Amino acid sequence: MNGNAGKINRVTRTDQNPESNGVRFPLILAVGAVVILLGYLVFRPSKSSTEAAVSGEPVARSPVTVSIPKRHVGTPVVREAREISPGTTHYSPTPAAQPSEPTQAPQFAGSLAVAQGLVTRLAQPEFFSGGITPEKAEELKRSLKELADQGVAAVPAIREYLERFQDIDFDAAGAGKLVGYSSLRMGMLDALGQIGGPEAMELSLQMLQKTGDPLEIGFLAKVLDKHLPPEQFRQAALSAASDALAQVSSSKPDGRSVAPLFEVLQKYGDESVVGMLEQAVGRWKYSATLVLAGMPDGAGIPALIRLAQDPAIRGAGTGDYALRPLAQAAMQYPEARTALVDQARLNQIPESAWPTVAASLTGNYIQYGTQIFSSTTPKVLWNSEQVGMRIAIIDQLLAVTPNGAGQQALQNARLALVNRLTK
Repeated sequence: MNGNAGKINRVTRTDQNPESNGVRFPLILAVGAVVILLGYLVFRPSKSSTEAAVSGEPVARSPVTVSIPKRHVGTPVVREAREISPGTTHYSPTPAAQPSEPTQAPQFAGSLAVAQGLVTRLAQPEFFSGGITPEKAEELKRSLKELADQGVAAVPAIREYLERFQDIDFDAAGAGKLVGYSSLRMGMLDALGQIGGPEAMELSLQMLQKTGDPLEIGFLAKVLDKHLPPEQFRQAALSAASDALAQVSSSKPDGRSVAPLFEVLQKYGDESVVGMLEQAVGRWKYSATLVLAGMPDGAGIPALIRLAQDPAIRGAGTGDYALRPLAQAAMQYPEARTALVDQARLNQIPESAWPTVAASLTGNYIQYGTQIFSSTTPKVLWNSEQVGMRIAIIDQLLAVTPNGAGQQALQNARLALVNRLTK
């Protein structure tokens, strides 16, 4: 018993040895500190993910930079969208449109999350690997519709994608008709139009001020025209179309149609763009002169008359770049009609131009391109009054022109109108 007690006492004294404790305690502290430090380094959240969790916004991702020719056929093209300097027109949403009621917060947050998920998925090139099948096209259409169905909550997610100025080109993959949109950006811009309201229109206006893509400019102008008074976006639309046309005019063609730019200039144009259009005739021919003929309130008619009197314009092509649009405008504007008669009297209408000039007087109008705003030419009415007015203009021209080819073309046009009148 005593021996055992002595052993216990010795063990106890050994554990309580001050020198042993002095070595072991710092060692434990050091090991613990290392473990804590390693744990912090492994599990600490990054700054960006913390900010995303607090703000509810997705973490910014590096833009996709895939360089594929636009006319490539196969998988969709991911391309950089052109950007120009923004204009000065601004549209501020009304405070009443903001989702401020507490009862809206959970529903808004849920819709925001859905929208962010949809945009993130659609923006990944991997989503389009293997091309766009009919099934994939239907999935795309459903996803874009679901995005629009989220309402104002989808606007931040759409903004985040649009401001990357990237696009996935469905037309280049031969799938534009299947999807219903030429590109992913166009699908999202249309979603903004479906959502409507101040937030969506504010973003639409901002994109109009930034984009340099002709189709986007025309489409955004149409969306804004549906939701806002013209005075709130008209100047921004004119600036966007004018700047984009200037960019295209000074660069090589890239395959994109510029017709939407001319449509915007025609619908909203005034004297401020007339000079630019006169200069554009050398390259854009009928597109520029048809805009002058169709601008509101006849704003472009004086310039069109000057072009019709310009020997250089009459000597280009068949000579009707300005004369044919002038004939189309003759039914609307007396000054256009008078100028046309004067040119005939002076024998300044080339023989090669007479067939198309006479055809225009019968209502056979030409127009350009995309026609985002429906027809870009005046509406042709076939009532007896309008047909009689056309015959009267032709008779005026027949009475003054000394040109044999002109006489024949006008007689043929008159006969066609008389036949229509008697039916």
